[in-house]
Amino acid sequence: MVPTRELQHRIPTYGSGKLPQSELEALAQEEALSYIRIVKPQFLDPSIEQGTNQFYEASKAHLDKLALAGALSKIEDAMFLYEQVQPGILPLRGIILAVGAENCADGTVKKHENVIQSKAGRLVKHIDVLNSISEPVLLTQKLPANIKDWLHTPRTAEPLVETTDALGFVHRLWSLSKNEQSLVVDGFGMLDSLYIADGHHRVAAVTQYLQESGKVNQHGLMSLVMDQDDLLIKSFHRIISGCGEPNVEGYFNDNNIAYRSVSLAELPTVQSNESMVMTSSGCFVFSLGETTTAMNAVEKLEVTRIESGIIRGLMGIENTSHDARISFMRGDTPLQKMKWIIDQGECDCVFVLPANSFDQVEAVADQNLTMPPKSTWIEPKLLTGFVSQQFD
Repeated sequence: MVPTRELQHRIPTYGSGKLPQSELEALAQEEALSYIRIVKPQFLDPSIEQGTNQFYEASKAHLDKLALAGALSKIEDAMFLYEQVQPGILPLRGIILAVGAENCADGTVKKHENVIQSKAGRLVKHIDVLNSISEPVLLTQKLPANIKDWLHTPRTAEPLVETTDALGFVHRLWSLSKNEQSLVVDGFGMLDSLYIADGHHRVAAVTQYLQESGKVNQHGLMSLVMDQDDLLIKSFHRIISGCGEPNVEGYFNDNNIAYRSVSLAELPTVQSNESMVMTSSGCFVFSLGETTTAMNAVEKLEVTRIESGIIRGLMGIENTSHDARISFMRGDTPLQKMKWIIDQGECDCVFVLPANSFDQVEAVADQNLTMPPKSTWIEPKLLTGFVSQQFD
């Protein structure tokens, strides 16, 4: 299901995580056709508690209103080309298709995050009540050269759906012809696996729903599949509070850690095997040393070495997953904003991390390990309600 051309700018929306909750609550109040009312009905009525019967009933009622208004067009047995255009970068393109639930269950679709069963269970219930899911999961792999060449060829035809989101990003969708579908199917037949880039809970929930509902042979998992080189991977930085300003240079000198002082005017960057710590007295890029063959894929990650080594040794934080003194900031946050937060006394310091490569993420998945929490921010992020899968 896709929004009709007349309503394509009113229905799709980002969900929680991409936009502040205050903006989404305002959208729920102001736009009667926004899909945010379906996935977050509590934003319209604060008395609704997530996971309750009232939550599911309200969600279903809002979806029924869209159907009665003729706001959604149904398309049978289709594949799509998806494009997202952000300022200053090449368009991000991928293919929306269905991946067999058996591939998700047997490990052919590989994961790198743990799934919280209670969260997945609520999503299974939501899918069952709505008989649909409103956002593809993001899967990736090194795609065959002919598929990549085809993906990177600009489209001149008018898209089936096009909308501009609250961040100014343009989203477009085209239906694939039968010949294009055959090209995709043949190319994907050469792959032995796919990797989850974003949407672990949706993968688990849809797989469980299809298995329990007896629809596993009729439907697959709606997925946006992209070449791994086309993904945007950003880091999450670590914000430390309640420890006092650290003696960074003293710690580095005492532990023979190579470092250099940098100025924000230089627009410093951190490379692999490096990190940067920002304090009120200065900014320092430091070396994490080299990895060894004895390390597993998680132990080799920069985020692991920073948390288990520098943050533990310098700040005394033993468990970064459950310590209130550490919080997280998305990697696209400007350095000047981080420094301003420090100068305002809102935190002690910020550790700036390099972004993981997807080869690192794949290595973690191949070893059946789990990425540390808040270690990757992968784009493109998709709109909810831009394209939905109905399980008839």
